[in-house]
Amino acid sequence: MEQQQTKRGWFDFTISLQWLVGAIVSSLVGAITGAAIWFGLVSRVQALETRDQDHASHFARIESDMRQQRADVKEQLNDIGGDVKEIRRYLMDNAAGARPDIRRWSK
Repeated sequence: MEQQQTKRGWFDFTISLQWLVGAIVSSLVGAITGAAIWFGLVSRVQALETRDQDHASHFARIESDMRQQRADVKEQLNDIGGDVKEIRRYLMDNAAGARPDIRRWSK
């Protein structure tokens, strides 16, 4: 039997089954690895966005509570001011010079 010799140059364009199967398997492994990395990254980004939304709502609640506390303190201070005015008025009405029965004694 005579074997036919082929002249091989710089590039060999013959296809080997082992190389073809290896290329397909490595492409599939690369694609699966890339997809796993991509979906892992997407889940981490979603977790960060959820955490960011939680922080935003938390700080919004804190700001709302602070505004409410300021309003409550302002209302309490106004009530105290009204009480002080009422006490002052009571003391002025009951002063010695303001009561007719005691005014005569104080002269």
